[in-house]
Amino acid sequence: VNRMNLSTMTFLFVLLLALVAESLADRPPNIVILFADDVGYGDLATYGHPTQEWNALDDLANEGLRFTQWYSGESLCTPSRAALLTGRLPVRSGMIPSGQSEGRVLAPLDTNGLPKEEVTLAELLKTKGYATGHVGKWHLGINEKTSTDGAHLPAHHGFDFVGTSLPFTNHWSCDDTGIHMPKPDNAQCFVYHNTTIYQQPINHTELTPNLVRDAVDFIHQHAADPFFLYFAFAHCHVSMFTSPQFANQSSRGVYGDNFAEMAWAAGEIVDTLKSLELANDTLVFFTSDNGPHIELCLEGGSASLLRGGKSMTYEGGIRMPAIAWWPGKVQPGRVTSQLASTMDIYVTAAKLAGADLPKNVTIDGRDISRLLFDPDATTPHDVLFHYCSSRLMAVRHGPYKAHYFTQMLPFANYTRSEERV
Repeated sequence: VNRMNLSTMTFLFVLLLALVAESLADRPPNIVILFADDVGYGDLATYGHPTQEWNALDDLANEGLRFTQWYSGESLCTPSRAALLTGRLPVRSGMIPSGQSEGRVLAPLDTNGLPKEEVTLAELLKTKGYATGHVGKWHLGINEKTSTDGAHLPAHHGFDFVGTSLPFTNHWSCDDTGIHMPKPDNAQCFVYHNTTIYQQPINHTELTPNLVRDAVDFIHQHAADPFFLYFAFAHCHVSMFTSPQFANQSSRGVYGDNFAEMAWAAGEIVDTLKSLELANDTLVFFTSDNGPHIELCLEGGSASLLRGGKSMTYEGGIRMPAIAWWPGKVQPGRVTSQLASTMDIYVTAAKLAGADLPKNVTIDGRDISRLLFDPDATTPHDVLFHYCSSRLMAVRHGPYKAHYFTQMLPFANYTRSEERV
C-alpha cells in the first residue's frame, strides 16, 4: 500500500510539473517599451557616437537585435506617441494638433487629446489578461471640459497603473538652472501621479529615480502575470537635467550626462527583469519618439550622418535607433537593415499576445515578429508614408525615398526676451 501511495504521489507530482511547464510555455510574453524623447539615430555608442560612453543601452543592443532602418510614426512628440500606442498614422487618429499648441503638439491648455475611440496597445493587451502600467511622459492630452477632469490622461486609455507621470513634457521653460530661463514656468512644468498633480514645478533631481522606482514596483507586483509596461523617458528633451550622480560625468558634456542617466534607468528595468527571472519571458523594445533637436547644439542629440532632425521628414527626423531584446528568442548581437516602424510594435505585441486587432479601422503597423526571430526574414512593409500633420511629405519604397515637401522646426523662438519671461 505504501508503495502504491508513493507511486501515486510521484505520478501526481510529475503531472503537476508537466502542467506548470505547459502553462509557462503558453504564457504570452511581457511587453516593455522604453521610449526616449528627442534621442537621435547617432546618440548611442553602438550607433557610432564617438564620445558617448558605453552604457546599458549598448549592452541591450549587444544582447538583442539592433535596427538600422527603423522609422518613427511622425517627427514630433504628440503624433509619434499616438502612432506608437495605436499602430496608426496620427493623421488617421487626428493627433495632428492645432490651437494653443502652435501647430503639431498638444499644449497644457488644449482640450483635445487621444480620441477615446482609439484602441491603445494597453487596452488591446488587457483583453488578454495583461496588467498595464505607464510611467513618464504622456503628451497625448490632459483635460477636456474642466481644468481638472483629466479626461485624456493614461488612466482613461487602458493603463491600470500610472506612476510618476509628465502629462505634458519636460519643456524648455522648465529649466531650473538659470542658464536659459530666469525661473521655471509653473504653467508648463508639473508632475502627476496617476490623475493627481503633486509637484509644480518639476524637481529634476528626483524625477528619473522616481520613474524607475514606480516601474520596478509595477514589475514586482505583476511578476506572476503577463504585463505591459510603457516607460516613456523625460530624457533627452530640453531642458537638460540629471540627478546629482550623473552631473558633469560625461566627456560629451551635458547631453552626455542626460543620456547616461536615461541609459541607467533602462538598465535598472532590464536588471529587474533578470533578477526576477523574467528575462526569457519578456520582449523589450527601445526606441525614440523622433529625431534630435539639432538646433540646440551641445544640448541636442545627434542624427549621425543623416540630414535633419526633430520635426523634419528628412532621415534625421524620423529614422530612429531601435533595439529589440528577448533572451532565448531574439538572437543576440544581430543587426538588421530591414524596414520597420514604431507602429509595428502595436501589431507585433498583439500577435504575440494572441489579441485580435481592432475591427473596421486601418492599422498601419505590421507584424515584425519574423524579423525578430529569423535572420533571413524580410520586411513586411512595401511602403512607409511620412506626414507633417495632414500633409504627405515623403514616401519610402524599398531602397528609395521620394520627398514632396520639406519644412523647418515650427516652434517659437525661445531666445526672444518676451519668450523668456
